[in-house]
Amino acid sequence: MRPTFLLATALALAALSSSACAQRQLTDDQRQQMLERWQAADRNGDGVIDRAEAEAGLPRIYKNFDKLDSDGDGRLTPEELRAMAQRFGERRR
Repeated sequence: MRPTFLLATALALAALSSSACAQRQLTDDQRQQMLERWQAADRNGDGVIDRAEAEAGLPRIYKNFDKLDSDGDGRLTPEELRAMAQRFGERRR
């Protein structure tokens, strides 16, 4: 599977999980903006965000990087973001 497809899927799941907890849905435009921000931050186009990319382009993710990087490899994958969104949703219930 292509990293962009995996990323789009993870972002959509994360958005739906967190927005469902807030009892609202993200619009298509908001989802598109999230995807564009991720792609812009992913400077080398490998589908994951490393610490330097997060620092430069995603300050809120950078601030919580160590919490989000569940396997400690210094890279955030779509799967790690999806897992974070699920944990966040469970805590908000």
